[in-house]
Amino acid sequence: MSRPILPLSLGVQLGTLVACALLFWCFRRWLDRKARNPRGLPLPPGPKGLPIVGNLFQLPQKDPWLEYDRMNREYGDLVYLEAVGQPILILGSLEKANEILERKSSKYSDRPVLPALQMIDVAWSFSLFQYGPELRHYRKTFHQYFNANVISRYQPILDEEVTAFLRKLHKSPELFLDHTRDLLGYAIMRIAYGFDDPEVNRGLLHDGETMLKAFVEVSLPGRYLVNDIPILRHVPAWFPGAGFKARFAELAQVSRRMHVDSFERVKTNLENGRRSAHPSMAADLVDKMPNEGNPARSKYNEVAQDVCAVAYAAGADTMISTLFALFLALAMHPEVQEKAQKELDSVIGSGRLPTLNDQKSLPYISAIVKEISRWHTVAPIGLPHVTAEDDEYNGYFIPKGTYVMANSWAILHDPNVYDAPEKFNPDRFMKDGALDPTVRDPGVAVFGYGRRVCPGRWLSDSTLFLVTACFLSVYNVYPPKDDSGNSIPLKIEVAPALVSTPLPFKCNIRLRSSQHAHLF
Repeated sequence: MSRPILPLSLGVQLGTLVACALLFWCFRRWLDRKARNPRGLPLPPGPKGLPIVGNLFQLPQKDPWLEYDRMNREYGDLVYLEAVGQPILILGSLEKANEILERKSSKYSDRPVLPALQMIDVAWSFSLFQYGPELRHYRKTFHQYFNANVISRYQPILDEEVTAFLRKLHKSPELFLDHTRDLLGYAIMRIAYGFDDPEVNRGLLHDGETMLKAFVEVSLPGRYLVNDIPILRHVPAWFPGAGFKARFAELAQVSRRMHVDSFERVKTNLENGRRSAHPSMAADLVDKMPNEGNPARSKYNEVAQDVCAVAYAAGADTMISTLFALFLALAMHPEVQEKAQKELDSVIGSGRLPTLNDQKSLPYISAIVKEISRWHTVAPIGLPHVTAEDDEYNGYFIPKGTYVMANSWAILHDPNVYDAPEKFNPDRFMKDGALDPTVRDPGVAVFGYGRRVCPGRWLSDSTLFLVTACFLSVYNVYPPKDDSGNSIPLKIEVAPALVSTPLPFKCNIRLRSSQHAHLF
């Protein structure tokens, strides 16, 4: 007697269904691509992939800028990849980034629609908006508070936080990494929301850092299969491999806390007569909010809380990473500290700390800021641009929906532009005692490209200049010593993420002299 044929388990049935759906989806994409490219133009060069999954398993998960740079050196400044049918284009030079993302920006300024980002509830971030009137409105609102002409209104906040930072270093220099986080985090919370309570700010900043890391992680090509196969977002949480759903749900709660609750707290404070000592972005937006009953009020409130949350979430993290790298680089290069302090002593003297008004008179300090931005590229590969339509470039077919990413790290470490690019050398930006305008400014790559350039770049540059100038006016930084009193060599090591942050390190920070303590 034959054994009865048992039905397939539910898990196997679902797995078969998903596999069939995937095959059908890939086939439809192939047919569609063929119809849209009737001339049969070739795709840009790149490594050969596998059937169905393409280059999915060749997408680097650690230090992707290094692997993409290797691919660019092998295949050229354009490298084409596909992950489960999703086209990806890597730009390995500033020339290609400018030609494609700047000059053809009308076609190359959209963003990916990533299910993972929708699931963690960060759709409020206008950096994810498709290019169009809504994005322009959000950027215009943000620009009102962070353009080059208004940064001076935040100088009192920056001066107070920098002075507090110098005092903390004097009291507990071994905690310099924590003090740096406090400095930049508290400054951006005061600028964005007017929150002066350090304990409140510390909790909110933790939420912001959590969401920024999640934002970056889930955007990385190949990291989450749900971005390549959107139907997976509907798979039940108990299904094998669907553990991401529970984590994404937790992140969505954090997102609401930082996005909605922070802005509502400002409204409550103002209603109760509690206004911060210095102007803030949120308070000004609340003051200008349409009256109750005005049909424009709801949309205005949405835009206001969104742009404040963007400043909160992204404003401090990149600057923190840059300053960590700066302290490391300075400890490795005492000659840079010495040269900077000669300039500071000559221009500023010993009676006060530098201010933003001194920037034009301190070219070497500005050169240090430029060099640390180049040497430690904090966003080696930013968020992808997406093609809004099919395009032809240099005889290649670029499909609609292609993720286009410029390798900013490679652009800022190009040996044809920067001599010995692996070395930290601010003098590369100097000539005859002034900044050399002929040297490629890191700003061409650090802040993004085309219509997606970071609107907070002026606050970032001003803050980094002020912290660098004030720190070097007062302190020296040295490598740590071992038990025998010998200096321990330092080297930069970064955490694996799209926002490149140096791993924790030790160094010794000491006053230049006892007389310098009176400056803070």
